[in-house]
Amino acid sequence: MADRLGTELKGKSRFRSDVPRPVSRLGQNADITESLDTANEDCIARKVKMGKKLERVMKGDRGGTTSATSQETDVDNNKTPEPYNCVGDFEADYLELCKRAGLTEIPQVTQRPHRPEPPPPPDPKVEEPTTPTPGDPEEAPPTTYTTSNKFDYFRPKVQVELEKPEDRKSMTEIYIRGWKVDQRYMDVFRLCLPAADKLHTIDLWNVGLTDNTLAQFSAVASQCLNLRTVKLDGNPVPGEGFHQLIGEDSMIVSMSLRSCKISDKGAELIGKALSTVKTRNQSLCVLNLNSNLITDVGACHLSNGLRMNRTLLILSVANNAIGDEGAKQLGEVLSRFALTHEEIVERRKLISEKGTPDIRISPIPKRSESRDRPVSQSSRSQLDKSTAKSGRSSSKAKKKDDKGKGKDDKKKDAQRGVSKESVAKTTKGKGRQSGGKKGPAAGTITTEPETPEVQEIINPLLEEAESINGELFIPGNRVLINLNISRNKIGEAGLKALLKGIQYQITLTMLGSRSSGTGLMRLSLQKNGFPPDHDLYMKIQELMVTRDPLYKPPAKSPDEDSISQTTGV
Repeated sequence: MADRLGTELKGKSRFRSDVPRPVSRLGQNADITESLDTANEDCIARKVKMGKKLERVMKGDRGGTTSATSQETDVDNNKTPEPYNCVGDFEADYLELCKRAGLTEIPQVTQRPHRPEPPPPPDPKVEEPTTPTPGDPEEAPPTTYTTSNKFDYFRPKVQVELEKPEDRKSMTEIYIRGWKVDQRYMDVFRLCLPAADKLHTIDLWNVGLTDNTLAQFSAVASQCLNLRTVKLDGNPVPGEGFHQLIGEDSMIVSMSLRSCKISDKGAELIGKALSTVKTRNQSLCVLNLNSNLITDVGACHLSNGLRMNRTLLILSVANNAIGDEGAKQLGEVLSRFALTHEEIVERRKLISEKGTPDIRISPIPKRSESRDRPVSQSSRSQLDKSTAKSGRSSSKAKKKDDKGKGKDDKKKDAQRGVSKESVAKTTKGKGRQSGGKKGPAAGTITTEPETPEVQEIINPLLEEAESINGELFIPGNRVLINLNISRNKIGEAGLKALLKGIQYQITLTMLGSRSSGTGLMRLSLQKNGFPPDHDLYMKIQELMVTRDPLYKPPAKSPDEDSISQTTGV
């Protein structure tokens, strides 16, 4: 019963809940506001959800684009730039290579300034006005100098010299002064300098070279085929590796190393580069070592380099610390010197190698070497018969020649005209056989151009030697014509050695021995450790005045001319 009552009550309650109840106006308004609030909350939540979704989508797109751009940049960075081929225009090649190397400061390439030419002399016919009139134009500025902007002179620049101003590929000289050429700029020059075919002079003054940049510059110099002059003044290098520029295969003719703080170590390396027993430089003619730190030891090394060198013409070691010992070594090299053991061995090798091609005589048979067996008379008789026959035939031939001389002379006179015609015909034929090319004019004889004979440098070890007191002496260096050892520490002992060397060279030239050169023509000794009126110094000056190639004897007075004509002297 209780269960039934519970179910009925539940059904009644359900029925009652379904029936709408009357609600007051206040209750209706509250329900409406509640429903609006919930609706607003739902809209805001939906907007927030949509915004988050949009942000996520946008972030995804942005991440995709950034990743794509980063991938593109990575690909661009991984790509190696195409190598630049230099075209021979130094300015264009230099600027392009500097940009590719990422250099921010690029020195400007300008033409080397020259002193203006002097104005022409005034015309004597035109009279210059003495007083200026108010209507005359202003006077033009002087042309004896050029002006530039403020501090433009001190800015880093690369000065070039062009053979033809209109041709940018005709660079012949390059000058860099006063700014540091580091590894980056040397890498640029390594590529663009060898492309300049006409470059023959490089001047790097006070550019802060190091051991690495000097080694790289020597490699660049070996690639410049027409490079002949190198100036590296004011570049002290710790390793003093300047000898790399004047090796055995170097083509440099003139090199200047002033104020480079070269010590005896650097002088030793340069002396070995000039010559050793087996190797020698065959191109360097001028070497300037002024204002360095070379002492007697370095001078001895340089003199050892002059022993076997026969190409250096001018050597300057002024303003160093060379004393009497160094002057003695230089004087010995100029006169004559004794060969060392190594040089004697090399001399014997050269003599044996030179004599082997001339030995063409067949070896003597063993039968003739035996003393017991006499020479057979049959061979002698055959030799006598052959000589007799040859004598008879020669006498007969002489008689025939004497008889036919007159006839041959007549025939030669008659054949001269025929020979001229035949020569003309042959030249015409040669001109036609030139494969369609225009040959020389008819009747002209074509001659091949004569190639000048290149004189080979004779090895000094093959010169005539003289044995004195058990030592082998050969003549010294007579190719060096200009030696500057001024502003050093040379005293009386050094003067004696130098005077002895000069006198020896003069005696050789008087005897007519000029196979190895003429000897010194200029010797600078001023400002050393002796007074200017020293007897030995004055004697050296008297000997060297007449040997100077620019020496002009004083003009004779009319009285001296008349005396010389009467006496015949």
